[in-house]
Amino acid sequence: MENYVVDSHTWLWFLTRNKKLSVLGRQIIRQAQVGEVRVFIPTIVLAEITNIIRKKKLELTIEEVLERIVRGDGFSVATFDLAVFQVMTTLPQSWDIHDKIIAATACFYEATLITRDEVLLNSEIVATIWD
Repeated sequence: MENYVVDSHTWLWFLTRNKKLSVLGRQIIRQAQVGEVRVFIPTIVLAEITNIIRKKKLELTIEEVLERIVRGDGFSVATFDLAVFQVMTTLPQSWDIHDKIIAATACFYEATLITRDEVLLNSEIVATIWD
């Protein structure tokens, strides 16, 4: 089974049906909903989305976010544990800490990262897709 990791904006745009999400990104996440591929959602992504919701910048609840994960056959929450932390320590120091945790998660699970982040897209360290 193919493995993917979602960046914060990817998961958020999927949940809110934002047209900024690439066609390919949306297609992969829909495949995960029915269990055709596995999409890992890092806990840092959930934390970032929770922060946005709490600042009242979204018409979405944390419960709705979690329900979408539970309903999808191919969704898994990826924790920021010691193994992912160890991978993170090998990534460039110039990267944002959130990007490093998300990229480390993708590397650890040998997954392709669905992101629009230019730093990550231009990196040869982690496999990425967008368009």
